[in-house]
Amino acid sequence: MNNRLRVGAIALASLLAACTTVSTSTMDDTLATHIRGATVAVVVEEPATFSVVLTHAVGLGPLGIPEMVEEGRRLVGENHIVDPADAVATVLGDALAGQRGAIVLAAHGASRRDDLAAIVAAAPADARYVLDVATVSWGVGNLPMPRSNYFVGYVARARLIDVSNRTVVAEAGCLQAPDGSEFNGAYAQLKANNAELVKTELAARADRCVRFLKRDLIGIAL
Repeated sequence: MNNRLRVGAIALASLLAACTTVSTSTMDDTLATHIRGATVAVVVEEPATFSVVLTHAVGLGPLGIPEMVEEGRRLVGENHIVDPADAVATVLGDALAGQRGAIVLAAHGASRRDDLAAIVAAAPADARYVLDVATVSWGVGNLPMPRSNYFVGYVARARLIDVSNRTVVAEAGCLQAPDGSEFNGAYAQLKANNAELVKTELAARADRCVRFLKRDLIGIAL
């Protein structure tokens, strides 16, 4: 593998594999019993930086990273691309209420960083548990072969935190490597018409992510 292709593969892996270190700890029967009738607040973390793995920037190695980050910021800002984490949190909260009998508080809190103390502080004082949701990786990736093809990637993490001792009692993440179901083509196609395809693909990835999180966090079969 030549250097440019190697850098492209590394950039692609970085975009998609951000949550591979998230351990899966599914809600068990004991926790499900404690959750029933308990108040659960929802807190959404500030998302990771949206980046675009540009073909020519990949050839620059580490020097191309600022350009990929800047292109991601421009794409999101100019086309009003919204972080899916809040919508993911809403669906998970509904599942906790409907399937596990929790009392999920309507208002969502916000945390600027991944810190348990800050996340708990962002929740209402009467919350017994906190459902914490974060977009840990999102952006447009570039397939190493063929190098002209781009796709939209999305990775999220969800945790259930016990407020009394600030410990994570359930945790899950979703990792979706390209499997042929996503659009892949020229970057110009993805960003055309106010990035319509980016928004469509992002929504599809987030919807699939929710299914995995329901299973691996809450214990709801697919």
